[in-house]
Amino acid sequence: MKSIVRILLVTSGILSAPGLYAQQPLSKTVSIKVSKQPVDTVLQQLSRQGRLHFSYVGTPFRKDSLVTITVIQKSVRQVLDILFDYRMQYIESGDNIILQQADGYRERHYSISGYVRDRENGQAISNASIYERATLYSTFTDGSGYFHLRLKDRGRMPSVQLTVSKELYMDTALYVMPGFDREISVTIAPAKPVMLREFTVSDQVDKTWIGKRLLSEGLRRQTQNISRFFANKPFQSSLVPSVGSHGKMAGQVVNKVSVNLVGGYSAGLNGVEFAGGFNINKKDVQYVQAAGIFNVVGGSMKGGQAAGGVNQVMRSVSGVQAAGILNTANDTVTGAQLAGVLNRAGGDVTGIQAGGLLNRAGGKAAGAQFAGLANTVKDSLHGVQAAGLGNHVSGNAGGAQAAGLINHVHGHMTGAQAAGFANIVSGDVTGLQIAGAANFNRSSTVGANIAGVFNHSHHPMKGMQLAGLANNTGDSLNGVQIAPLGNRSGGTTQGLQLGVVNIAGWLKGTQIGVVNISDTSSGYGIGLVNIARKGGYYKLSLAANDIMPLNLAFKSGRSQFYTMLSGGYDPDEERHALGLGIGRAFHLSERFAITTEILQQHIFSSGWKSLGDIYRFQPQLHLRLKRWFSLHAGPALTFSDDFKDAGLLAGQGFWAGWQIGLSLF
Repeated sequence: MKSIVRILLVTSGILSAPGLYAQQPLSKTVSIKVSKQPVDTVLQQLSRQGRLHFSYVGTPFRKDSLVTITVIQKSVRQVLDILFDYRMQYIESGDNIILQQADGYRERHYSISGYVRDRENGQAISNASIYERATLYSTFTDGSGYFHLRLKDRGRMPSVQLTVSKELYMDTALYVMPGFDREISVTIAPAKPVMLREFTVSDQVDKTWIGKRLLSEGLRRQTQNISRFFANKPFQSSLVPSVGSHGKMAGQVVNKVSVNLVGGYSAGLNGVEFAGGFNINKKDVQYVQAAGIFNVVGGSMKGGQAAGGVNQVMRSVSGVQAAGILNTANDTVTGAQLAGVLNRAGGDVTGIQAGGLLNRAGGKAAGAQFAGLANTVKDSLHGVQAAGLGNHVSGNAGGAQAAGLINHVHGHMTGAQAAGFANIVSGDVTGLQIAGAANFNRSSTVGANIAGVFNHSHHPMKGMQLAGLANNTGDSLNGVQIAPLGNRSGGTTQGLQLGVVNIAGWLKGTQIGVVNISDTSSGYGIGLVNIARKGGYYKLSLAANDIMPLNLAFKSGRSQFYTMLSGGYDPDEERHALGLGIGRAFHLSERFAITTEILQQHIFSSGWKSLGDIYRFQPQLHLRLKRWFSLHAGPALTFSDDFKDAGLLAGQGFWAGWQIGLSLF
């Protein structure tokens, strides 16, 4: 057939004589078999077999298109429908057929109906799913096991596969010829019982509180029946989960693009999804998901999630979750969770959690947690915590904690803690602790404790304790304790204790305070009273010297180093003296000893008017008469730059003097 335009002119005489033809052209039966031949060639063969002619205006089809078709004993109409895929309309005129392009695509449908029964007992099975995998058309059986499925005739399909699925039954596939209404009977076999390990099913979205209320019974029933079939589609649009482009099969489709006016439901996402209200996905979500109210993902989420209200992922998150109220992931989070109220991860968190009120990591946390109220980590923390009220770590913590009220670490703490009220650590502390009120460490500390009121380390302390009231170490101290009221070390103390009252187990360092107490001392106690329970040196001396006829001194500490508190009185001159000094005792034998002392005294008149200061160096020889009684005497060298005593011929500068007296204890 040549590539020309043929126009058939039909006369009124021909149109008025249908009786001349025993059979209309479109009803004639033909058989044809061609492979990769132009459309023109097929029309020529039809013309020869049916003794008819084809006419058309313009180019309603491409004549050089290659087609493959095999038909046996079918009408010309059926062959043309297959050839042009129902895109042509036909007008008969005698033995001529006029081909015209259809005004619109003419879809043809056919129906498959029948019954589904149990293969073993023959009972009708209700609520079974029957679906066609390519088009996702589906239906359910009713109470009598009956179903009716309407399908679109897609032409040139040798068969159509239907699948019957039912919970607790094996999936059954059957093939039917397309294009014709027919009724079939299907039997399905119960699934073989298997021994299952114990598991939870709470992560299935259709069984959640939201799923039961927003997913129709048909969608939830489909999920229960069809567990192994999932299709990939480029696009989904829906008004609500049950009214959309994928119908009742929405839960079996993974989409690349999903646009949902109110809410959508799908098997998963591998692209972009937007909803005015909500998105619900049975399986994994990848790339971008955004909803005005909430997103629910039954699998893992990789990419970004944004919701005005809530994001819920029932497995892991790798990416970013941002919600106005709540982000929750039942497993690990790698990336960031940002919420106006609460962030929750059931597993480890690697990245950032920032919540207006609370953050919770069900496993380890590595990164940062920021909350207006509190942060909690069920396992260890490696990173930063900052909360307006408190931080809690059930395991070890490494990094920094900052809270308006309290920080608590159940394991070891390495790094820094800062709290408005208190820091509490059950394990070892290595680093710095700063609290407005107190630091409590139930194990050892290496670093610094700084508190407005009190510091406590139950086991050894190595470093510094600085408190507004008191410091306590249950075991040894190797460092510094400074507090206005007092310091205590239950073990060996190496370093410095500075406070009103200082207490040590075995003192190997220095105590400076009003009262210094130790069980055993090989260090130095500098204070008004120094007590060493084992091997201490205590003397109460009554003496006369060249300055005052009456002097009383209390000496305490160790024989290697002791301090003394002294006072004097001169009734003739009506003068008083108060002073402090230090000394050392050298034991020559059981009865004889030499002491060397340095004393500073302030001289007052009878009205306690200051007369000046004197500084004395006084070596003395002691004779022990009894265990508790001894005599002592010796010279003295005195210096003053502001005290004068004409009667003693003493003035500004140095002068020689003397002292004699007795000692008790």
